[in-house]
Amino acid sequence: MSWYEHPEVRAAFVSAATTVLTGVAGFGVLLWRLRVEAQRAIDENKATEALKLKLKIYEQEVVPTVERVENARVALATFVRLFVVALRNYQTLARAGVPAATPTERVPDLIKLNTAFEAETVAIVTFTERWFVVDPRFEIFKIAINAALHDAREAWGAYYDGVMRAMPTDLPDRVHWNPPDSALIDAIEAVSDRFIDRLQEVTAYTYDFQAEMQNILVGPLFGNNTVPRRQPIDPRHVVISLENDALLTRYFREDTAWGQATRATEESVRASLSRASP
Repeated sequence: MSWYEHPEVRAAFVSAATTVLTGVAGFGVLLWRLRVEAQRAIDENKATEALKLKLKIYEQEVVPTVERVENARVALATFVRLFVVALRNYQTLARAGVPAATPTERVPDLIKLNTAFEAETVAIVTFTERWFVVDPRFEIFKIAINAALHDAREAWGAYYDGVMRAMPTDLPDRVHWNPPDSALIDAIEAVSDRFIDRLQEVTAYTYDFQAEMQNILVGPLFGNNTVPRRQPIDPRHVVISLENDALLTRYFREDTAWGQATRATEESVRASLSRASP
């Protein structure tokens, strides 16, 4: 019998082999656990950094943008309201034979306020384009703001045509102003109300924007608590939410003046390209 065939020797070999295999298996399990833990740490770190970035986006971009839009809207709407009040006061005092001051509102100031409002509101559109990677559903706010601005611009056109004839003009040596009659003041008040209503629609969408951004960017830090959505008294008023982005996108593209104008433009471009092709 060879030495390696001896039972005790073979038992020793088996024992050694078993020990080696057990050690290798244990080492393999250890490596697997280390890989799992390492991946878990990487995932947790990525999640933490993502939350930090989302909080930064909300604090440094969403909140200031919403504040600037609201401040610009209030400044513009206040100007519009005060001009109507000034016209009414002048008319009332003039009828009573009491000297009345000329309104202080001027067309250049009005244009500056409206331009500022549009610029601040468009910042929401650029925000959605810049952070589309966070959540593709952000695009619904780009669509909604474009639709609201389209309506505001149409109301602005009617308003501006009415007030440019009624606002005083500063000349080098004097103020030129022909006080409007009652019919024109009534017309100005009507287009003012319409314009302010369109501005408030933009503000409503801005509130929806902040609420949805707060829910998706900040909510996870606080157990996913959600900010209540706006609940307009008139059910015809649209509330923007990310969970209904597909339905809302269809509404804005098919049932709004902006959507109809966009489709008309696209069809015109396609027709032009078709005529230009050989």
